[in-house]
Amino acid sequence: MGPTTIAERSTQAPGSTESTAPPPLAPAAPVVKYTEAELRVLHLFNPFVAALLRSPLHGLVSSRLMLLTYTGRKSGRTYTIPVGYTRLGGDLLVFTYYAWWRNLRGGGSVTLGLQGRTMIARAEVIEAPAHVVAEVERLIATLGAREAYTRVGIKLATTPLPTRDELARALAGIVVVRVTPEPSSERPSA
Repeated sequence: MGPTTIAERSTQAPGSTESTAPPPLAPAAPVVKYTEAELRVLHLFNPFVAALLRSPLHGLVSSRLMLLTYTGRKSGRTYTIPVGYTRLGGDLLVFTYYAWWRNLRGGGSVTLGLQGRTMIARAEVIEAPAHVVAEVERLIATLGAREAYTRVGIKLATTPLPTRDELARALAGIVVVRVTPEPSSERPSA
């Protein structure tokens, strides 16, 4: 039997014939989000990243970045932003704490500029903390803790893994936008 996962640790019944739960972990390191100065630099670079993603040189960054185009709920205006993504199964997961995701509440259609192709996709916002934790746990199981934390944008100890509560605290304010491309909509980018 392999090591227990975060989910198994938090739900394993006392007296179970399974191996005993590991000893309590040290508190998780605080989440390190971008500083104001780093945010200004990121916003400054967004137009350059977007141009790169639209160019024949997109391969330099398109394994982790894509363009996401959505319509503002109130303004009706179209916005295109570069976002980091992680492919998990047939879905693309975008982790963010920026406000743009609110435009996709209740689901919405988006256009993706993904690896030199343009496609229509369906976006679903996952904002319930327990569901965000579950998505990150899936990511940890697939990619390993260090890579998962990098993709999500948090800093936590990777050994031992944090408890579900520590992970939930670290993810406070972060939502997941699950993007499911519609295969029939794919076309080369212009």
